[in-house]
Amino acid sequence: MSIKMVLILVLILLVETSVASFASFFLKKSSGVDNKIEIIKSPFFYLGGILYVVSSCLSIVLMQFLPYAIILPLGSLTYVWTMFISRWLLNEEITKRKLIGITVIICGVVLLAVGQI
Repeated sequence: MSIKMVLILVLILLVETSVASFASFFLKKSSGVDNKIEIIKSPFFYLGGILYVVSSCLSIVLMQFLPYAIILPLGSLTYVWTMFISRWLLNEEITKRKLIGITVIICGVVLLAVGQI
């Protein structure tokens, strides 16, 4: 696989995982009401759903070039983006335990990615 193709796949992976994180964020925003009907009326509910579809389509593109056993674990980058989004938009605390967990995820992603190049 050429370096150019690897860089394109990495870019698609980063976009796919960040879009999935934003999808979760918008679904969380839509769930901030007591009435289930209000959730369905929320534009955040639909935005989150659309972003999940976009994320899934990008995953399908990745599956054309990489083994499923690689793509699924690389999807754990979603947790990395989610931590930063929750800090940025929800003012959630980033604890030492979360940072250790994210470090382990990033190390695993790097090990998997290097094994494919």
